[in-house]
Amino acid sequence: MNSETIKKLYSSYISSSGISTDTRNIKESSIYFSLKGSNFNGNDFALEALSKGAIMSVVDDLSLKGKSDKFFFVEDVLSTLQTLAIHHRDNLNIPVIGITGSNGKTTTKNLIEKVLSTKYNVKATEGNLNNHIGVPLSILAINKTHQVAVIEMGASAVGEIKFLCNISKPSIGLITNISNAHIEGFKSLEGVVRGKSELFDYLLKNEGRIIINTFDKIINNFSKRIKEPISIEGDNSIINIKLIESEPDIKFQLDNGEIFTSNLFGEYNFQNILFAITIGKYFDIEESISSKAISDFQVDKNRSEKKYFNSNCVILDAYNANPTSMKNAILSFSKFKNKNKILILSDMNELGKNSKEEHIRMGSLIESLDIKDCYLVGEKMKFVHKTLNNSKWYKDVEDLKNFLNSIEINNSDILIKGSRSFKLETLEKTIKQISV
Repeated sequence: MNSETIKKLYSSYISSSGISTDTRNIKESSIYFSLKGSNFNGNDFALEALSKGAIMSVVDDLSLKGKSDKFFFVEDVLSTLQTLAIHHRDNLNIPVIGITGSNGKTTTKNLIEKVLSTKYNVKATEGNLNNHIGVPLSILAINKTHQVAVIEMGASAVGEIKFLCNISKPSIGLITNISNAHIEGFKSLEGVVRGKSELFDYLLKNEGRIIINTFDKIINNFSKRIKEPISIEGDNSIINIKLIESEPDIKFQLDNGEIFTSNLFGEYNFQNILFAITIGKYFDIEESISSKAISDFQVDKNRSEKKYFNSNCVILDAYNANPTSMKNAILSFSKFKNKNKILILSDMNELGKNSKEEHIRMGSLIESLDIKDCYLVGEKMKFVHKTLNNSKWYKDVEDLKNFLNSIEINNSDILIKGSRSFKLETLEKTIKQISV
């Protein structure tokens, strides 16, 4: 797309109410982008978008010519959206915090947003809109009132973070951790390292600041080639926070002796907290103010939610699962004081050729821990089942529900962890009914 065309579109965007991509929730006076998906073509809804209040529809279907004078024809709608986002970013003069990593991206993003919002008008990625469509939309949602942006970037292959950095152009960034999540797309752990480190490559090239997770050996190694790294703990840290306990809630102490409690659990979430307080300090927010914001923070739905049903405590962590996140959750859960611990787990997806090995390894881990019962769902969990004497296997969630409806559970802690596709959160109603 030539510069004059993008300038013309940008002029319309500036005077609009923003971008819409779904005719089911068109914003009045917005610009509709006719994006395509595997099962839909946004061009088919371009006229509908106008009838619902859009001031313009960006389309790439030439058969629509002559059907409306409010169509803006381009060669490719998606690439136009991305180019428009780059143009908008170039017109913004605010710091942009880039976040990527194998696990904990969204929680860390939400914590940072919560902390920064105590002092600034913040625009953060909504939900997990962290891909080649979500990042441009997040950038285009930033307006002149915003003082800082927090952009989450996800990837499943080498080159994707580089691409997203060229759109969002972060001025400061962090990698939460590096593990074999989405390894199917990256082909290997080395591929994951290369892909995630593209954020650091961009920041080094463009003189941005880098926050280092010193708890992650792979990431900590990057600090050797960074001139002035900021670490979340240790010699290069700008904060001094002590972990008191991490189960069932994270309790931590500031340098001045103040103690705060978060409703998050697990040492891995403590690292996410340290990221948020470090970013706050970097932006001149006192640690006590950041910590108070964190103590008030409520987790997103299905992301380590704590729920109490009669005598039972349920940890619902059913948004996603990979070997590292599942291992961390299980190890933290195993430290709960209650002797009656129940695991409900589903398959870990996107592991490629490593899938069988990783599931067997998870079974060996659970076998070494003090876990009362383990209920497993999905074909891949058969490999875990074979290693556990105290486990039961079910082909799907409905099969597990049928079993659960035949029993009662009392005085137990229950961890529910699995891949998004299994919708383990639908077990909540059943567990509530059988809790005594």
